[in-house]
Amino acid sequence: MANTYKNSISVVSTTNIQTVYTCPAETVALVKSVAAYNAHASAAADWTLTLYDASATSNVIYAKAGSNAAAAKVEFLEGDSSTLLVLEESDALKFTTTVTSANISISVLQQDRT
Repeated sequence: MANTYKNSISVVSTTNIQTVYTCPAETVALVKSVAAYNAHASAAADWTLTLYDASATSNVIYAKAGSNAAAAKVEFLEGDSSTLLVLEESDALKFTTTVTSANISISVLQQDRT
């Protein structure tokens, strides 16, 4: 069972839902951080983090963050929120934003089950 630390960085340039991380085959992913940075020059952003459960083939909204200022960052896994997400094979994190320039950074420990 190998452990691999990964940073997954995505640029979201659409207001449609976008997959920003998918757990690889035969792997369990321990997600420690999901941060979103509003790279828009002037507009505030509303963000939605959605979990895709591959075993149930369903999307579930995990968290929302609203009215985040331009050039500001929000962390989804801190404070009163859960501080760790566990994803199984083919589960995914998806992101929706109201601006067309957001940077998403995900820190994850992938545990290979082979």
